[in-house]
Amino acid sequence: MLDHADVSLTPEERVRALTKKGSAVEVNEAVPVRRYFRSGMEMIRMAHVYGEEGNLEHAFVLYNKYIT
Repeated sequence: MLDHADVSLTPEERVRALTKKGSAVEVNEAVPVRRYFRSGMEMIRMAHVYGEEGNLEHAFVLYNKYIT
């Protein structure tokens, strides 16, 4: 598996690694949908904060988890 922190990777490979990391989502059917909705809203809030702080990779991963 590619590590997005590896400086030898091309930009395309880094984005691919970040996308793969953000797409790793598990859904538990025992968890109420309302809890997933609240968690999703919290992910959006956290991603926005990361973006404002300039931590774009963490923001990208959270946004990707949200849309997945």
